Amino acid sequence: MISVLVTGLTENWNGILVVLSLSVALISAYIGLVLATVKSRTGKGTKRLYPAVAALVLGTGTWLVHVMSLLSYHHRISLDYTPSVVILAIVIVSLSAYIMFSLFARRKPLTSRIAGAVFGLGVTLMSALGLFALRPGLFVGVDPVVGIFSVGILFVSSYFALYVLGNFHRSTGFSLSKPVASLILGAGIFAMQYTVLGSLRIDGFHSATAVLGYTGLPSSYFIAGVSALISVILAITWIFMVFERRTLKQIAFLDPLTGLRNRYALAEESDRRLTEERLGSMVLINLDRFKVINDTLGRDLGDLLLAHAAQRIRMRIHEREALFRMDGDEFLLVGAEKDPNLLLERVNRMLEEISRPYMIEGNELYVTASAGISLFPIHGRDRATLLKAADAALDQAKASGKDKTVFFNAGIGGQLSRKMELEKDLRLALEHGQFFIVYQPKWDARRGKEAGFEALLRWRHPEKGVVSPGEFIPIAEETGLIVPMTRWMLGEVCRLNKRWHDEGKFKVCISVNMSYRVFESMTIFDMVDEALRSSGLPGPMLELEITESIAMKNMTITLSQLQRVRDLGVQVSMDDFGTGHSSLGRLDEIPVDTLKIDQSFVKSSDLASKQALIVGIIGIARLLDLEVVAEGVETAEQAEFLLSRGCILMQGYYYGRPMLPEEVEAGAWRIDSAPSHTVRAD
Repeated sequence: MISVLVTGLTENWNGILVVLSLSVALISAYIGLVLATVKSRTGKGTKRLYPAVAALVLGTGTWLVHVMSLLSYHHRISLDYTPSVVILAIVIVSLSAYIMFSLFARRKPLTSRIAGAVFGLGVTLMSALGLFALRPGLFVGVDPVVGIFSVGILFVSSYFALYVLGNFHRSTGFSLSKPVASLILGAGIFAMQYTVLGSLRIDGFHSATAVLGYTGLPSSYFIAGVSALISVILAITWIFMVFERRTLKQIAFLDPLTGLRNRYALAEESDRRLTEERLGSMVLINLDRFKVINDTLGRDLGDLLLAHAAQRIRMRIHEREALFRMDGDEFLLVGAEKDPNLLLERVNRMLEEISRPYMIEGNELYVTASAGISLFPIHGRDRATLLKAADAALDQAKASGKDKTVFFNAGIGGQLSRKMELEKDLRLALEHGQFFIVYQPKWDARRGKEAGFEALLRWRHPEKGVVSPGEFIPIAEETGLIVPMTRWMLGEVCRLNKRWHDEGKFKVCISVNMSYRVFESMTIFDMVDEALRSSGLPGPMLELEITESIAMKNMTITLSQLQRVRDLGVQVSMDDFGTGHSSLGRLDEIPVDTLKIDQSFVKSSDLASKQALIVGIIGIARLLDLEVVAEGVETAEQAEFLLSRGCILMQGYYYGRPMLPEEVEAGAWRIDSAPSHTVRAD
């Protein structure tokens, strides 16, 4: 009776040890992987501490699994380890775990493969040390076939655990990478220990088999078990990979702000619709002046507005249509509707819905939208062509006043083709020397002499002739080509002005227009410094012209760059003052020397309202101790009015058109050679 009770207790104890060792394997694997992937934002010492602690946790847990598995499988042998053996075993396996984590952190395919092998080797050495140090005088033998397969379990599980962790641990929103990797690694450690210990043969006793409780099963049984376990590990890894890839695909194809599919999902959807012949049209919808709201009220409120607008569009689409958020404030509707009249009616209703007021966090917001439509197969037979056509139609809607819907047509197609041709040719124009510079004088009406020049870029196309700057400058800004073009222009202007100074022809300042793209490139100081150094021109003889919109776009970055340029002695003028974003409240913060009255005010200077605005701008400039230049002066009446109100410096066709350098040097344009142009002050 007592023997039965003891046997039952022993069997229960064995079961508890098995469960406990499995738990230790899984928990130590999980804690180790979590600590190893922690990103520390402190110093290098802390960054190294996490992998070290992770390795110690995993190494200690692996040793405990080894001891508990030995106790449960060979419970009749009393373990007799000296502390030095225990410490050495833990150091070996912990060191291999640390090397594994260090190699894994490099994120290179080869090192990731080696990492799993290093840990497998460390656990093998730890197990061998533990087995051969069981008791002095005992010789432990292992079935070689089973031993190799047991080690193989750990190598395979380590590799796939790191594979799962390395490929999917950065996935956002939903991730099982660490638990699954821990399950694979922990199961591998547990299975390796129980497999190798189940094949032990110990010599040194008269009845070793009885002492060990060895089952005496053939090696094929163990090999089959090992193969089955490896298959399970591979199956778990494969299932997780499929599941996680689908999750990643959903995340990659979904816009988190609006809940709509994004542009990356468009290719798959449009190709499927083309195959099923269910693609009838593409509609691009863009919010008008959304950037103003974003800049004025902040991006958080702008994001909420986008989400509300997307929801309103979504409510108006049919089940057979697909809605995507493209970039920023742009949405794309892909549908089967081919009837232009029905489609126009529906899109206009969407725009009306978008234009209704929004109440967001106590703010009543108003925004309109424009739309461009392309039809299949009239405007294209593939996704790229249809999308390009819809985009061109949207640009036309924006250019014609916004809050409109425009269908793509032949005229727009011609403009699009020309734009594409110009963009292609523009990339080679600088290399082939097709750009040239003209100079328009700024006139001092009181002294009766030139006060400076404005340099203007022109493009002489080998086939199309001189291309209007209003046509090629926007393309250059859109493509970023304006940056190298501006660098070239600054160099040419500074060299010419230095020559004029040295020859005594003109000793005035020349201004060059700046694009917002130049400020975005953060290279404006280097450009100006290089141009001044290479030419030898003094800084005060160069002026940079910016617009209000450039100054207000990103004031912190813009102002810091302007201040660095002014430290070189270079002057700064603000062009088109009064027509861009309202900068009046922060005008005193902007480092400018001159305000330029926009030609739209000068053109209508016979109107009392425009006269009041001109007088106001001149008064502001005087209070801030700034120079004033009036642009677009074309008649004597305009010049006399401006001079009577205190504006001395003027620019326009009345004083001189933009001219080539040799025409400027000829001097025939000067007012002193044309008495009829004389302006007198009242």
